[in-house]
Amino acid sequence: MFKRSFFFRYLSPYTGRIVFNVFLRTLAAVFTVVLLLCIAPMLSLLFSDGSLIQSAEPGQSALSENLIDLMKNWVNMSVQCYGKNKTLLLITWTLMFLYFLKNTFSYLGLYYFTPIRNGVVASLRNDLYIRLIILPLSFFSVHKKGDLMSRLSSDLQEIDENILKQIQQVLIDIVTFLFMLAALFFISTPLTLFVLFILPIAGISTGFLSKSLRRSSPKQQASLGRLTSQLEESIQGIKTIRSYNTTSFSIAKFKQENTVFNNLKIQVCHRVDLSSPVSEFIGTIAIVGLLILGGYFILGSESTSISPEAFITYLVTLTQILPSSKNIATAYYGLQRGKGSVARIKDILYADEVITQKENALAIKDLTHNIEFRHVGFTYHNDEVLHDINLIIPKGKNIAIVGPSGGGKSTLIDLVPRFYDCCFGEVLIDGQNIKDYSIDDIRQLSALVSQDTILFNDTIFNNIKLGNQNASREDVITAAKKAYAHDFITSTENGYETIIGDSGTKLSGGQRQRLSIARALLKDAPILIFDEASSALDTESENVILHALKQIGKANKKTIISIAHRLSTIQHSDEIIVIDKGRIIERGTHESLYQENGLYTKLCNMQNL
Repeated sequence: MFKRSFFFRYLSPYTGRIVFNVFLRTLAAVFTVVLLLCIAPMLSLLFSDGSLIQSAEPGQSALSENLIDLMKNWVNMSVQCYGKNKTLLLITWTLMFLYFLKNTFSYLGLYYFTPIRNGVVASLRNDLYIRLIILPLSFFSVHKKGDLMSRLSSDLQEIDENILKQIQQVLIDIVTFLFMLAALFFISTPLTLFVLFILPIAGISTGFLSKSLRRSSPKQQASLGRLTSQLEESIQGIKTIRSYNTTSFSIAKFKQENTVFNNLKIQVCHRVDLSSPVSEFIGTIAIVGLLILGGYFILGSESTSISPEAFITYLVTLTQILPSSKNIATAYYGLQRGKGSVARIKDILYADEVITQKENALAIKDLTHNIEFRHVGFTYHNDEVLHDINLIIPKGKNIAIVGPSGGGKSTLIDLVPRFYDCCFGEVLIDGQNIKDYSIDDIRQLSALVSQDTILFNDTIFNNIKLGNQNASREDVITAAKKAYAHDFITSTENGYETIIGDSGTKLSGGQRQRLSIARALLKDAPILIFDEASSALDTESENVILHALKQIGKANKKTIISIAHRLSTIQHSDEIIVIDKGRIIERGTHESLYQENGLYTKLCNMQNL
């Protein structure tokens, strides 16, 4: 069962460390028990009337009494040889030495467990990030960014604090509990049986509280994810919020969700806080019962008698076992609470990848003949986005795709780099289904420039070089010049080493798009895909850059696929594809389509073309 558990793959690399850790915890527990058993002879020495300490009668003492008697005999010998004062000093130094050993091994246990705990969290964080990077775009359309960020931050912290930290603590407490329990049986079996009678009551209360925690914790984490998501959206859309005077609405919405999170947090904290008084109350009942029962044994018949110093040792040992049992109960609460975060983490790690690579996938390094869409259909949440698309795009051609918004244009070009897989039909490159190729090779064939320019909080140089990590500085500058970005780059404070801010906020929209185009050109892919790539450029810059792109495409026999709403930018394309409601309704050159007096003609007239 453990091998199938979630944490096995993360804990298994540390098996040796865990075994060694248990060994260290065991040594610490052994010295703790020995330390406690040394209390009895010390008490006998302190409260004796000056005569030798009496041992139990043969045949009348338990196994524990025999051990205590051995210690008493050792004390008697020491008193006879060195006197009571030196014997007391010797016992004190022995106790200090045992306490030092106990704490040393406890610290070593913590020292060797810390890399395990942090290593598991680091591995989980790596796996989550890798998973998020490879999951299909459809996954992100149903999950908010803020919620996903919350899972990589607060949920991982919950797992660290409520599971891994509790595992670390429970290793100490379980070993200590078992040795202490053995010591209690060692001293007095009847008293220990009474204590064990109390424990099931604590277990029932613990189970009741843990169930409520398990229900509340996922709700709390989900609420925190919504809070994080709203905060992220508010920061990103601060201009929109202020321009539409929706500040009060946004604040009220945030406060409402924050109130929900606060109430859930209070519920969880109340249940966690309740565990301590419940455990202490049950412990108090056990202590009172033990005092009564122990007094009866001390004053009772010889068959059940126990010496006063042994009874005091028993009580001291019991006070040491109660914190361990309490910590075990608290750890159980933490584990239940952490299960909610584990479930949210599993949603990412076990999410369907959808876009998968077949075994023995074929390699492809260049487009040789054409791209073909053969009876391609695509549905999203039962809504038909593309219907029976048949299209061949020859190598080196400049193809434009136009049509009303929501017609399926972007979805169609997203099938080429396998951001999505078609639901019906097939997409072929050089006559081979793209699902037969390596995913990395397929995506290496194309360079995408989208309307929503994505840049990173890094230097201009590194943002352009993202298109080709092996490119030299001269290659980066050449690509920037082709995208007509070199002039504005050199005019910035630090040139190509200028930090552009989060998502390129220090640059204008046109400058960001030029960097995105330069990045695509640097990749030098055989297929260039432009999805409204020049929407933020002024007309003059747009014409200059598009003309340069066409020249680059012809000179290097690159296949260019463009989505455009400004029809003036695609008039000279080799072929124009008109898509409406997921279907190809017209196709041809600008002149032939304009003469058909169809949708394309209507779009041209609306733009005074």
